[in-house]
Amino acid sequence: MRHLGRVRGRRAGRTLLVLAVVVATVGALAAAAPAQLPPDAVATIEETIAQSRYANSTWGIQVEDLATGEVVYSQNASQMFIPGSIFKNFSTVSALKAYGPDYQFRTPVYRRGDVDGKDLDGDLVLVASGDFSFGLRDQPDGTLAFTDFDHNEANNIPGVTLVDGNPLSALNQLARDVKRRGIDRVSGDVVIDDRMFESYDQEDDGVISPIWVNENVIDIQIEPGEPGEPATVEWRPHVAPYRLNANVETGAAGSDTELTVDEGEGGRIRVEGAIAADAGTVVRNVRVEDPASFARSAFIQALERAGVEVDAPVTGANPRKLLPNSRDYPAGDRLARHVSPPLSEYVKVVLKVSYNRGAHLMVCLVAVDAGDRKCVEDGIPVVDETIGELGVPERQALVFDGAGSDDYDRVTPSAMNAFLRNVSQQPYAPVFRDGLPVLGVDGSLATTLTDSPAAGNVQAKTGTRATTSPDGSTILLAQTLTGYMTAADGRELVASAFMNNMPITQIEDVLDVFADEGEIFAAVQQSL
Repeated sequence: MRHLGRVRGRRAGRTLLVLAVVVATVGALAAAAPAQLPPDAVATIEETIAQSRYANSTWGIQVEDLATGEVVYSQNASQMFIPGSIFKNFSTVSALKAYGPDYQFRTPVYRRGDVDGKDLDGDLVLVASGDFSFGLRDQPDGTLAFTDFDHNEANNIPGVTLVDGNPLSALNQLARDVKRRGIDRVSGDVVIDDRMFESYDQEDDGVISPIWVNENVIDIQIEPGEPGEPATVEWRPHVAPYRLNANVETGAAGSDTELTVDEGEGGRIRVEGAIAADAGTVVRNVRVEDPASFARSAFIQALERAGVEVDAPVTGANPRKLLPNSRDYPAGDRLARHVSPPLSEYVKVVLKVSYNRGAHLMVCLVAVDAGDRKCVEDGIPVVDETIGELGVPERQALVFDGAGSDDYDRVTPSAMNAFLRNVSQQPYAPVFRDGLPVLGVDGSLATTLTDSPAAGNVQAKTGTRATTSPDGSTILLAQTLTGYMTAADGRELVASAFMNNMPITQIEDVLDVFADEGEIFAAVQQSL
C-alpha cells in the first residue's frame, strides 16, 4: 500500500521515510533518454540550476510530450522530493473523480419541533455540507471569486487583497427563507450539525470542519492615514462575541510596517503597531478555533436581522447534544437551503490561490464519498488509490495530507508527470487544467514572468515549503512547479521542475526561485 499513515514519533517517521526513499531510489527506472531540447534551452536550464544559491540544493526536472510520453529533458526525475502545494493536484483530482465537476454543496436548515402560529416550539438545525465558500466567494454567474494573493495567507505573504463578497450572504439568505416560511420566533435553540465528517486540527493549517463562515477567519484591513495620524482598521465579519481593539499609527512613507494581531479572551482581537503611509491596504487575519459555535452565533444574528426572534443566547458553545441521532432529516421539516456553485469552481480556488484548508477539505469529501468520516485515515487511502489508477507508481509518491503541508510528503518528478498525462485523458481534464495558475496571468503565478513570451502558455501548480531552525535560520525545503504548457510550435507538454533545500534570508529569495522555475518553463516553451 502506498499510504503509510501518520507514524507516531518523529524518529520513527523519519526512519520510515528514509527507508521509503532508499527503496524508491534503488527501484527507480533507469535514466531517461538524452535531452531532446535544443542546445540553447538545455544551456538555460543548466545555467539556471548551477547558480551559487543552489550550491547545496537538489533539482529534479522532467519534460515530456503530453500525447506520447516521450521524454525531451530529464534530470534526477526518479529521485524523491518534498513537493509542497503541488500535492493539491492529487486531492482536487480525487474529489473531481469522486463527485464530478458539477456537484453542488447543499446546506439545508430544518425545524425540530412544531410550529404554533408563527412560533417554532423547538430548535432550528443548520446541516453543514462542507461548502467552504458558503456565500463569501459566490458570484451571480455561478463562479467563485478569488484574488491572486488570498486572505487565508494574509499573515504569511504581502499583497493580499480580499474578495468583494459578503461573508454572511449564505446565512442571510437562509435566515430570510426561514422568515418567509412564516417563522417569527424560535423558542428553542439554533444548532449546527457538523457531523458530516470529524473535524480535526491540521497542525499549521488550522481546523478543517464541515461548516465554514468567511472560511473560518476574521479578516482585518489596515489603511494608513497621514503620517502621525491613526490608521483606519476595519474587520469582517462582525460576529459575536468577537470585537476589535485597534491602536495603529501611520508612519512616514518608506518606514517599516510592523503590526501585531492577537486574540485575547472572550473574542477580543487586538491590533497594534505602525503602518507606513505608502504601504497601501494591509490585510491580517485571526483563525476561528470553534467553527460550529462561530457559525451558530452568526446564524442567530442573521435570523435576528431577518426579523426572527431567537430565545437562546447569541453566544455560547454549539449545543450538539440537541441533535438527533441520524443526519437524515424529514424532507417536510426543511425550511431553507443554500445551493453552491459547482465543485469545479472550488477546485479552481484551491489550485489558483493554493488554499491549504480547501485542499484538506477535498480529502475529507473523498472520505465521505467512501462512506467514512475520518479525513486523513479514511480519505488519504482513497487519494492513493486514485493517483495509482492515474499512473503514479506505488513507490514514487508518499502522501500524508491533501495540501502538501506535511514535510513527510514525497514524490518524484516523473511520477507527477505521469499523473498529469493520465489526468489529461479524463472527463474532468478541462476543469482541472483550467483551475491551474497561468504563468504571468493569475493565481500564484500572476506576477511571474509577466513580460515573457511564455506568459499565458503555461498552466502549472506551484509548491512552497519552508521551515525555521531554533537559531532563526530559514531553509526553503521545497519550491516546485508542475503542469502543462503549449510550446511555441503548438506541441503540448507536461513538465515538472522541483528544487529542494536552499537557505534563505528573506521573502525575495523565494520569489527568485519562483522566477528561476518560470525561466526553465519559458525556455522549454519557447524552444519547441
